Amino acid sequence: MTPRNEIESFILKQVEAQLTADGYSPNEVIRGGVEAIKHYRTSGSMGKGKVFDSCLAKAKQLLSPTKKQAARRKRKHQSYQQSIPM
Repeated sequence: MTPRNEIESFILKQVEAQLTADGYSPNEVIRGGVEAIKHYRTSGSMGKGKVFDSCLAKAKQLLSPTKKQAARRKRKHQSYQQSIPM
C-alpha cells in the first residue's frame, strides 16, 4: 500500500521503525504498516497528537497474536533441545 500524502508517509515510516525496534519480522512490519495506514484512512478525526499512537496501537493489535505464537514456538524449541541427551 503506497502512502497518498506526507502524513501517511510519516505514519508508515514511524510505525515500521517502531515495529522493527520491537523485534517483529520484516513481513510482520509490512503488515503492521499497511494496517496502520488502513486505520488512518478509515478513522474519523482524532485529537491532536493521537493519530500516530492510535495507528501504532492498531498495528500492534494486529500483530500481537503472531508475536505470542513465535515466542511460544521458541520456548518449545528450547525446551526440546534441553531434553535431548548429548
